[in-house]
Amino acid sequence: MSVRRHVGLAVAVAGSAVGGIVLPTAAHAGSAVLYVDNDRSANCSDAGTGTKEQPYCTIQAAADVAEPGQTVQVASARTFTGQVTVKRSGLPGKPIVFKADFPYLIPTTSVGTRDASEGPNPAPHAFLLAGVHDVTVTGFNIGALQEGVLVQDSERIVLDHNDVQGGNPPASVSAFPGPVPSVRITGRSTGVTVSRNRITPAGTAGVSVEAGASGTVLTTNQITDGGGRGIVVTDAPGTVVVSNTFARNCLSDVELAGNSSGAVVENNLLAKRPTGWCGGAAVSAAPLSVSADSTQGTKADYNTVLPNAAAYSWGGASYRTPAEFRATGQGAHDNSADPQFSPFASSYTPVAVEGLTDAADATAPGVLDTDVYGKPRADHPRIANTGTGNGYHDRGAVELNDTMSVYLESLPYSTSGHPLNARINVHYQGGWAPAGATLDFGDGSAPVPVAAGFPSFDHDYPAGGTYRLTLTATSETGLVRTSTSTVTLAPLAELAARIGVGQGDRRLAQVTVSDRSSSPWPVARYSFDFGDGTPAVVSEGPTPPNGLTHEYGVTGTYTITETVVDDHGRTASTSVRQYVPGPQPGVPFAGYFGGPTSHAGLFDRGHWALSYQKSDSQAASTWAFGDPGDLPVVGAWDNTCQCQSGVYRPSTGTFALRHQDGSVSTVGFGDQGDLPAVGAWDRNGHDQLAIFRPSTGTLAVRHDDGSVTTMRFGDPGDLPVVGDWDGVHHAQFGLFRPGRNEGDPNLFVLRHDDGSVSTAAYGVKGDLPVVGDWLGRGRTTFGIFRPGGHVFALSNAYAGQADSVFTIYG
Repeated sequence: MSVRRHVGLAVAVAGSAVGGIVLPTAAHAGSAVLYVDNDRSANCSDAGTGTKEQPYCTIQAAADVAEPGQTVQVASARTFTGQVTVKRSGLPGKPIVFKADFPYLIPTTSVGTRDASEGPNPAPHAFLLAGVHDVTVTGFNIGALQEGVLVQDSERIVLDHNDVQGGNPPASVSAFPGPVPSVRITGRSTGVTVSRNRITPAGTAGVSVEAGASGTVLTTNQITDGGGRGIVVTDAPGTVVVSNTFARNCLSDVELAGNSSGAVVENNLLAKRPTGWCGGAAVSAAPLSVSADSTQGTKADYNTVLPNAAAYSWGGASYRTPAEFRATGQGAHDNSADPQFSPFASSYTPVAVEGLTDAADATAPGVLDTDVYGKPRADHPRIANTGTGNGYHDRGAVELNDTMSVYLESLPYSTSGHPLNARINVHYQGGWAPAGATLDFGDGSAPVPVAAGFPSFDHDYPAGGTYRLTLTATSETGLVRTSTSTVTLAPLAELAARIGVGQGDRRLAQVTVSDRSSSPWPVARYSFDFGDGTPAVVSEGPTPPNGLTHEYGVTGTYTITETVVDDHGRTASTSVRQYVPGPQPGVPFAGYFGGPTSHAGLFDRGHWALSYQKSDSQAASTWAFGDPGDLPVVGAWDNTCQCQSGVYRPSTGTFALRHQDGSVSTVGFGDQGDLPAVGAWDRNGHDQLAIFRPSTGTLAVRHDDGSVTTMRFGDPGDLPVVGDWDGVHHAQFGLFRPGRNEGDPNLFVLRHDDGSVSTAAYGVKGDLPVVGDWLGRGRTTFGIFRPGGHVFALSNAYAGQADSVFTIYG
């Protein structure tokens, strides 16, 4: 037993000679490729020249024009019915190659007619090669009602790496005789090679070599699951039958009939084991059967048969075991072994068995460097080498390779706090010798060890981009397996600081701030500077300190700044200017509560006090609705001329509207820090909800159809006022701009339907606005409430009358 170093999964180089076979290349040197693709998207035409841009639609069209050295490249995973009749020939060393690629070991391009339903006169063969030379057919899934491939009177033909089935037409197809072989080589055919094919003997045989054929090489084929014989050679001397696997066939695996002398039968796995559907003849059929006239000059050796089988028929005599067979002077290295094929797999890969593994004659004619699946020869470290040549070729068509395997897949898998995370799923299986595996994430970080099995890894990458990951396993014998995968991660958004500022109870010089920042990474620290000289309030992340309150000692406009730092050291800040009024005993409201004029009142922590007079008086009507921190809203919710009360809750951005029947409806609209701006915006007899965002000077109106319109108007610190300034029975927007300094006048800024803006100074800093139609003149004017004395002052200048100044006692 020797140990050799192998790296990766080596395969024979295309275009090189392996065991006498010239393997196909995409195009032989100096020659063109003819493309065939019948997919609807391929833009094919049989009238063209077979370019990649416009391929032929049929293989036949390419076969009719192919020149020596050209490759007819057929698209993978396509189906071509009918027969390809090859009439043109190549030259020695420059064959015409018919080729379909198959990335997953099994041919996927189908050629041939497989059942009678495909027309009244179905084609008999998939490929017919008659009277031609130097042609290669490789990579096809071949099926036909007669021979899948018929080679007649042809030279130097190679059938390599195909799946072939044929030879058993249904009784309904009267044009064809009974069962025939899947592959037939007949006439004066010379130098035909059938290699690395998977063949099903659905008819009389998998491969039939007939009288007149010479120099035929049948090597490294897998011929299984058939009702007939595996290979039958009749009156065709000098045939080479080497390194084939036979299994589950009813009749003989290899039969040399007539005068087929001078044959070589070596390195075959003859695992004939008839199944229940085989007839009685299957029991007596020997896996290796050689007629008396075929024994002359024939060599049979290095073959493996099943235990307890009548294995040989040689010159008319039967021999049950390899030991008995040696009496003929043949089979000196034959043995019996059970390959233990899996009943669930069609690959017919044996287990490692003494006498089968590393036990072939590597010097036999027709031996290839790769097996039926293209795998290289490999030396099993735990099996003694009993073969010739390098000593470690396996018998049969399948070469056992080290079972060490790796597979890798990766995908973006961002999670909270891990926006640049990837999930990596690994498959790593150990093999013949101790090994280790590592995973390289492709970002410059150190590779990590990988245990055998199916582990998963989560990995945080430093930045967005595309990364190539590599899983590498290396055994102590030097065998290396690798698998790669790429993962693409989107670039991260920038850290963005955002702050919400609200004043729930406007009687207090107090604000509530909330964090609305966004960051792909967790925020490590929040800092709030309230702009009044007090120390900044710092909160450690990642949870934001929402609902943080701050009380000011003096009424004024303050710049409130939030600074956030994420756990990757990035910093962002934002500021908001906020007007903070001083302590006050209530919030004014006004509306039509009966009669032609507007009436004023006070809202204090859910308590409503309304006066029907415009003189000092006790409140005429009081009721409770709302909570501390709510703001009063008044409007016609019910399509009546009389207003109903409601509240806006700045902490949640929710309107609660009280209807005439006592029911209450709630509508979420707005955000913390917004102020209500209810009015008759849709001109349909009732009021619609709206909010004003002082931080941006934005009015947002919610219409009855659910749509929202916005308008920018005003400066930070302005307060909204809504009324019918133009007397047109719908709302216009306006602003109340408090005086800047003590004693400075306030300013009402009113926007009209024609886009013009009018201004009026009224009251002084510290007053709150109130608007209404005080004298019933059909349009709205303004007024103020002075919290220090509970005083209302309502301007009646629009009617040419003196202002109304009074106090309400709740």
